[in-house]
Amino acid sequence: MSQNSISGPFGSEQPTPQDAFSLSVPSSSARPPLSPLDIGHQQFRGRALGYDRGGVRAFLGQVADQLEALLHERQALRERVGTLERELEDRRQSEDEIRRAVVAAERIGHDLRENSARQCELMLAQAQTQCDDLLRAAEARAGEQEAAHRVRTQELEAEFRTRFAELEREHHQLTLERDRAHAERSVYLERAYSERHADLSGRLSAVRTEYAQFVSQYRALMASFMELSARHLATGDELLPGEPPANGPAAGIVHETATTLDADPPTPLPAPDPAPEDPHAPERVAVQQFL
Repeated sequence: MSQNSISGPFGSEQPTPQDAFSLSVPSSSARPPLSPLDIGHQQFRGRALGYDRGGVRAFLGQVADQLEALLHERQALRERVGTLERELEDRRQSEDEIRRAVVAAERIGHDLRENSARQCELMLAQAQTQCDDLLRAAEARAGEQEAAHRVRTQELEAEFRTRFAELEREHHQLTLERDRAHAERSVYLERAYSERHADLSGRLSAVRTEYAQFVSQYRALMASFMELSARHLATGDELLPGEPPANGPAAGIVHETATTLDADPPTPLPAPDPAPEDPHAPERVAVQQFL
């Protein structure tokens, strides 16, 4: 016996509601699918010894409710499936884009690495070339500076020797001029000393001559005075007012003065000392002549 069949009152197999529904409802290929409203309003033709209409209606209502729930669930599942399919499509597109982006990034990274490697090699080559150029320039500059230093040193040495020779000549010339000025100064001082000594000697001779004349005149005067005194005393005349006697103090003073003049002639003046020599005079004369 089929699981979907129901035993009738007479023991014969009766079709189940599903079988009746399948028998009464045409196939989906001939008609559109049934809706819960179609099931709820489905009408069956009456037959002898048929089913209970109330039970059939109740069962049809239950089937319609379940079918409606299933349809809603199917619609929700379809919407969910559509959403998931769209998300899956979006994810596939995103995955494709990501894959393409990854491939492009890998290609760009590879290109960047190659470009970076080439640029690094080029920069290293340029840096090495510049370093070699700088080293060569520095060596050339050092050689030039060393050569210039040697030339400058030689020039300074030659200039030093020339200047030293000039200074030696100037020193020798100044020494000669100083010696010559010293000799000239000595000659000048000796000549001035001789002239001064001769002048003073002449003056001393003139003073001595004048002194001798004075002594002679004084002696003559004293002799005349003594003669007058003796004559006056011999005649016995009285002394004039204020006249000293011949043998008095005045006569003694006159006699003493004459004796002193005769005994002590005037001492000759000593020769003047030569003027002190100025030790810095030759240097000043040499400097003035040099300037």
